[in-house]
Amino acid sequence: MYAPKYLQITYYFIHKIDNGEIGEGEQLPTEKAIGDMFNVSRITVGKALNELVNQGYIIKKQGKGSFVSLEKKRMQLNAIKGFSEEMKSKGLVPSTKLISINVIEPRIEIAKKLELDINVKVYCIERIRCADGIRMAIEKVFIPFYLIPDIDKCNLEGSLYEILRERYGIVITKGTQSIEAGLIDSEVAELLNIEPESVGLIIERVSYIDNKPFEYVKSIYRGDKYKFVVELNS
Repeated sequence: MYAPKYLQITYYFIHKIDNGEIGEGEQLPTEKAIGDMFNVSRITVGKALNELVNQGYIIKKQGKGSFVSLEKKRMQLNAIKGFSEEMKSKGLVPSTKLISINVIEPRIEIAKKLELDINVKVYCIERIRCADGIRMAIEKVFIPFYLIPDIDKCNLEGSLYEILRERYGIVITKGTQSIEAGLIDSEVAELLNIEPESVGLIIERVSYIDNKPFEYVKSIYRGDKYKFVVELNS
């Protein structure tokens, strides 16, 4: 039994990309050219390209075409590492753009995660996280204000965990984390330089010190740039 035509096109390009015949960042032929190659309609070509997007092989740039995605970065789920440390361990150069830092009264759900009264203020730190100059994730960190006074005076365009360790003597050794897929809205997509409604990974983490919640982090990662791995032992 033959696969549908659009899947035949999908498998054709997957084979080319996996074998390195079409390299990372290279542009695929136009939809018209692909349609002529396989003698199919633009609708069929569109389905094939959407499947390649869904599998993380390509990204679409409006008005420019389809490009092979850069290799997905593997991140461990069973280790407590900040973004900067994780990227350095992969041989990548991390960088950060600070969007904002504010002292706020937390919403009820955030107060619950941090086991705080709602009148206890927290720092909200919002940043864009990059690797080798490519925007990878948007991150919001919530930490009780009284635990890290004057952190707004620090350079937050680097490793937050390094600042916590060196300035405050805080080392995080325990955390819980959840991951789910979701569509990235237009505001976040613009910050990450991707198309709206792209698939992303929504990651929430609560980190602990002495079994008490210290920080709550909500991050949105590009689905075309990340895959997560877990090492299992018997």
